[in-house]
Amino acid sequence: MPAKDTPAGTTDCRVQNNLLDLLIDQLDGEIFILNEDGLCLSSGPKILEGLDKNAEELDGLRQKDLDQERLHCSENAENCPIRVARESGKKAERVCTLVQEDGEVRYINAFCCPFPNPSGKERRYIYIRRDVTEREHMQIYNRQTEKMAALGELSNYMAHEIRNPLFSIGGFANALLRNSSLNDLAREKASIIYDEAKRLDYIITGILNFARPTEQTLTDFAAETVAQQTFELRTLGCEGRGINVILDIEKNLPRAEGNVENFKQSLVNIIKNSLEAMPEGGILTLVVKRAEPFVQIDVIDTGAGMDADLQKQVFNPFFSTKNVAAGLGLAMSRKVIKEMGGDLVLESHKGRGTRVSITLPMALHASQAKHEGEHA
Repeated sequence: MPAKDTPAGTTDCRVQNNLLDLLIDQLDGEIFILNEDGLCLSSGPKILEGLDKNAEELDGLRQKDLDQERLHCSENAENCPIRVARESGKKAERVCTLVQEDGEVRYINAFCCPFPNPSGKERRYIYIRRDVTEREHMQIYNRQTEKMAALGELSNYMAHEIRNPLFSIGGFANALLRNSSLNDLAREKASIIYDEAKRLDYIITGILNFARPTEQTLTDFAAETVAQQTFELRTLGCEGRGINVILDIEKNLPRAEGNVENFKQSLVNIIKNSLEAMPEGGILTLVVKRAEPFVQIDVIDTGAGMDADLQKQVFNPFFSTKNVAAGLGLAMSRKVIKEMGGDLVLESHKGRGTRVSITLPMALHASQAKHEGEHA
């Protein structure tokens, strides 16, 4: 029963407000109530996590001041959910990207929905942001799986329908080149045919290798030694190009397990990309350290870096930022590293550089044999 001096409608309104506050407190996401000018009238508890502000300090701030620019979703953007909701009077949403300090990309779903003001004046807007990184990663994985299935079918087609006539073309071109009766112009044309046939065969081989499991003989080896030797060889002459080379290798590392040659080739691809990202000079660092139960090898550059959209594509087969025919590059490197039981991840900031990390499993059998020998 409401109090005698309290109107029943007031009590109902309070109950509704309490239920609404309880609902907002339990929702998983950052929740704001905004007015027409984008001022924050109220907020849920999630937004306070990680911010050095209390609820009273948030009230009255403009939404664009509440970390929105970091989400690549400013009020001036045409697809900003708040702007779309204001102009259309309908709900709007989009997935924004958030690049954290360590270079990791998070995906944030931003949703805005207008609702009428009980007073009948200007509208209010409920604005919700939720971290959907795991969902986005799963979608990316599913798309990549579909691409790999299509690539497998394409590789089978290439192997049967393209490679055989390609061998004939290359063989006849090679035979013509050995014919002493050819004039210079004909020899030049035959040479072009032969070279292009070899290039196509190289591309087809790459597709076939990428679509099929890689045959690898795994052994235990000193990853820091192989990494240092490969790094020093590939960075010869860097000082003359304005690139400062730094080695940061932890001592007494356990031996890693993997395929040495495939590991070296993956590292060469990474170093090559890093050097190309610093045409005006910079710093290239090799870090090798223990990261239980792995040995981790990082290649860090201070080059151009990549935005979030570009980072989503770098592991797609044949993707390249260069205006030349793309190779398998990072996609193939990550594939062979994963088949060793490790991983290859990339973290990058636009304009601030890139870190590519390879992790290889520790050679447990080698460690166990050493341990047993010490106690024999």
